[in-house]
Amino acid sequence: MEIGVFYLPVIGNRAELSLGMAGRRTDLYQKMLTNLTEQAQYLDVHGYYGVGFTEHHFHIEGEEVSTNPIMLDMYLGMQTKHLRVGQLGLVLPSHNPLRIAEDIAILDQVTKGRAFAGFARGYQPRWVNVLGQHYAGLADSDTDPEAYEKLKKELYEEHWDIIVKAWTNPTFSHHGKHWQIPTKNTYWRAHEVTRAYGQGVDDKGNVTAIGTVPETYQKPHPPIFQPFSFSESSVHWGVAHGAVPISVVTNIELATAHFRAAQAGAATVGKNYKFGQGLGIIREVVVADTDEEAIRLARNAGAFIWTTFFEPFGFNAALMRPGEDPATIPNTFESMLDRGLTIAGSPDTVCRKFEKLFKELPADFFWNYIYNEMLPQKAAMRSHELLTEKVYPHFTRTIK
Repeated sequence: MEIGVFYLPVIGNRAELSLGMAGRRTDLYQKMLTNLTEQAQYLDVHGYYGVGFTEHHFHIEGEEVSTNPIMLDMYLGMQTKHLRVGQLGLVLPSHNPLRIAEDIAILDQVTKGRAFAGFARGYQPRWVNVLGQHYAGLADSDTDPEAYEKLKKELYEEHWDIIVKAWTNPTFSHHGKHWQIPTKNTYWRAHEVTRAYGQGVDDKGNVTAIGTVPETYQKPHPPIFQPFSFSESSVHWGVAHGAVPISVVTNIELATAHFRAAQAGAATVGKNYKFGQGLGIIREVVVADTDEEAIRLARNAGAFIWTTFFEPFGFNAALMRPGEDPATIPNTFESMLDRGLTIAGSPDTVCRKFEKLFKELPADFFWNYIYNEMLPQKAAMRSHELLTEKVYPHFTRTIK
């Protein structure tokens, strides 16, 4: 099992956020970068798989200041030697897929094969609608929500296809519902040069195919993750398309259905996956020297962001049990703890919880999600140390 850390980069602690407009404060952003560097360099020398960042825009409130995860990846990649850096994930419907293919390829080259990618559909209309407004229908999420979600799914799948084509072919063409690559009747004045030193033009000088540069360092391309899966259909689709879905549901029965969906998705492309193969699971984990200290820290960490910012978007679906309405789940830290989304305690307590979790859900990847500045830096580093020295070695050989 590989262990990764997923940062939802909060720019300040609870008191600093409460002052308002924290996302615009340079002092807080610089402190966040310093603290992320210290944590990443620790993870780098102890065998962690990698670190990933979410993508969100316009978060003036300061709760997830991750406007461009690829740039944060580059920043940490330049200060580490072994740690993979990636996104969990880029919201494909609002992006130009060719730019994404190029940018991640550069990241992969610069880090000499330490990049990974993660692609999501997006759920925050404040920025998805603004950045994606050039796609007809993506600028308005309220007029026809069903059509809006259908369009996001179409764009997600087509953009995914374009990115993989760009990574795996010297030149390629694509003719879909939303993209024509290359555009029709594009005359290339330098066709003789391209004919001599490249490819992708016909005898009349018209462009017939394009190629992105550079190629990826990893072949055929960097690993692709699909965060964060709530439905069996998403897991099935992701595995069938070569991705590693990351399941966020906490109920064992519902999560087991995700694991079965992964096996079914693999079977559609001729692969025989064992239970848990090609999947990841994610939890918030806070470890301290005592249970009491860990609970105190965790209560003021992810729970504050989850209950105030995520719950309005329906994320309590991660906590639901079969047949339960997420709207009826108490929106509290206690719910997160009791239902297993947050795991907090001493090393012994966390080991016991992990033993049960990994026995029931033996995934290939485990991601610890962290609202970094919500924990004091000293406590965050202590949590990493205790996990590294006293917890993870019981469950994986990768951590050293």
